[in-house]
Amino acid sequence: MEEIVDKLVKCLDLTVYEAKAYCALLTHGSLTMGELSVVSNVPRPKCYHVVRGLVSKGMATLITTKPMKCQALPPRLAIKNRLAQLEQSLEGKKMSAELLLPLLEALTSKSFYHLPKAERVISLIEGSANTLSSIEFDLENTRGEALVAISSSPARFNWKRILNSLSSLIDRGGHLRIVFPNVNLLATVRKDETIAKWLKEGKLKLRIYEGVHQPFSILDEVLVYVFFTDPQLKEVLFSIRVEDSRFAKLMKAYFELLWDRAR
Repeated sequence: MEEIVDKLVKCLDLTVYEAKAYCALLTHGSLTMGELSVVSNVPRPKCYHVVRGLVSKGMATLITTKPMKCQALPPRLAIKNRLAQLEQSLEGKKMSAELLLPLLEALTSKSFYHLPKAERVISLIEGSANTLSSIEFDLENTRGEALVAISSSPARFNWKRILNSLSSLIDRGGHLRIVFPNVNLLATVRKDETIAKWLKEGKLKLRIYEGVHQPFSILDEVLVYVFFTDPQLKEVLFSIRVEDSRFAKLMKAYFELLWDRAR
């Protein structure tokens, strides 16, 4: 039960008490506030507030009996309702962030972009989503070639999210080379129509080499990303972004060595 509660909190943005109450309602059916408190371990004074939270999030309903009872909505409907709310909330935040962007850029133009180069050479980026966002941003400024070496460490990486940025790079005359760790992963990527088109046009080159121990990428011999993955979680935990042409040239020499050994 603790695992389910934890997933409800993380996936649907519920409070711990809301997650416990919803599980209790699913298990025991409609309950009064007192009954809910007993079976869910939610403090009695907080029960009504917790139930109102579940109702407002589309996961439960109130039954006007005496005393009043609460009933969970079916999981399929409850999850659908909650995801719709979260999606709407995200869209609202996206619009607000876009309005905020010019104000933030006006501030950074006077500070961050005028910092000495040495102060912004190395960046630590946490998580797969943040890494993807950073790569998207840097690909928009890449003009020549993007090189990618993928290790055999299993890690989910939503590469399709950066397809538009890669398309822009290729439209500008850029090229892409990728070293894959095995045939299966390569075959999966090649099924994509855009990838197949780039291969046919010679704008993308792929090879296989099992000996890449640390995944990395190089953009324009200027930027290097080094990715650190967790094999058990199968996720990118963090990445290091290095903006240094000398380091990038050394890493490209290493990439060329891998490329020559690849098939």
